[in-house]
Amino acid sequence: MDTYTVDLESMGKRIRELRNTQNKTQEVFADMIHISSSYLALIEQGKRTASLDVVAQIAYTCHVSVDYLLFGKQESPSSENYKFFNILCRQYSDTEIKRALKLFAFYLQLDKEKEYP
Repeated sequence: MDTYTVDLESMGKRIRELRNTQNKTQEVFADMIHISSSYLALIEQGKRTASLDVVAQIAYTCHVSVDYLLFGKQESPSSENYKFFNILCRQYSDTEIKRALKLFAFYLQLDKEKEYP
């Protein structure tokens, strides 16, 4: 059986990076995820373990997986494509995003057919 441990300091750095990507202060971000700013500061420093509810709220708020928060496995939130996609996701409804993704998939398929007739 594999054993997985969570490096609290690394997890805190990922959370801080996500918060900074959104240009939020600790106070504002803490309000968004329904915790105190002092608790968030301790989590970001790796001195406290975030509860499962807090981890889930951060993942939901920042559009990342829990796996990314715990273990760092996901596309880097600092990549330009990731940032741009998250900005778009916050500006448009799920229906609009779904429609745009279908159009994008259709466009990629057309482009692929041009390359390989």
